[in-house]
Amino acid sequence: MLAAIVLAFAAAVIVRKILQETGQDQTAAFYIGIPAVLAIVVVLSAPWGKVVGTTVKVVTVCLLLSMIVLGEGFICVIFAAPLFYAVAILVAVVVGYVRKQAGGGTLQVAVLPVLLLVMASEGVLPATTFPSDSTVSATRVFDASSADVARAVGSPMRFHDVQPSGILSWGFPEPMHDRLEGGEVEGSAVGDRRVIEFAGAHHRPALLSTHHWGEQSSELTLEVVEQTPTSVRLRMVSDTTPLATWLTWKSIEIGWAEQGSGRTAVTWTLNYDRELAPAWYFGPIENVVAERAAGYLLDSLDLQT
Repeated sequence: MLAAIVLAFAAAVIVRKILQETGQDQTAAFYIGIPAVLAIVVVLSAPWGKVVGTTVKVVTVCLLLSMIVLGEGFICVIFAAPLFYAVAILVAVVVGYVRKQAGGGTLQVAVLPVLLLVMASEGVLPATTFPSDSTVSATRVFDASSADVARAVGSPMRFHDVQPSGILSWGFPEPMHDRLEGGEVEGSAVGDRRVIEFAGAHHRPALLSTHHWGEQSSELTLEVVEQTPTSVRLRMVSDTTPLATWLTWKSIEIGWAEQGSGRTAVTWTLNYDRELAPAWYFGPIENVVAERAAGYLLDSLDLQT
């Protein structure tokens, strides 16, 4: 099995490098192509009776090595792992079966490569790429007036008081500071800009490859493009954070409405383009994470629930 691991990892590294150099490392060519390559290498080097078990072991070792040697992040590996296992096992079973059948027909042999090519072309070819626009929102009710909410929306967020929880605590880039460009106290007028600084990756021990995010902080810059007495809409000006490899922010809208008895409902809406493919896999994942992020941003407003 050691030979299979070495060959599979070497093949995966080569494919990864090619896809990175051609700007296809966030497409289905990466997330379907690489596990398919791993499985094919295993099928060609392992006894038929042990193909599936060996494939699972090889994928597991390669995923771990990707963090140790290639600098991949924990959160990236966790989210990619189910897809890698599913594709690799499917390819191993089908290719192994076709290989085992004596004199297997040409149609049998051709179906899998054609299917894989179509699936792996999402994000590469427009004809096989699904729409990427997504919108999610979260709502909180605060013991505050509409005026209090308006003030809080225009003030820096209190990220230092609210720690990410649940799925957001698994290793996503963490916001540290929110400052208003130019040093203003409040920034909710049209044209105002706010800069959110994110922490860099944690330092890794000497024997491990440096995290591919880098250890330096990064920034997301937003600009207010629309403002009413009960809403603010912002657009993304620039994004140097690791989040930019997963999605592109289109607009962020914060709206609020008084509920009576001194309470106000605030809704935070995020509109973005998904950058990862395949859509059927990463679309739901990004929606869940973005929805949790909208809730976290609401919790970070300078208000008390």
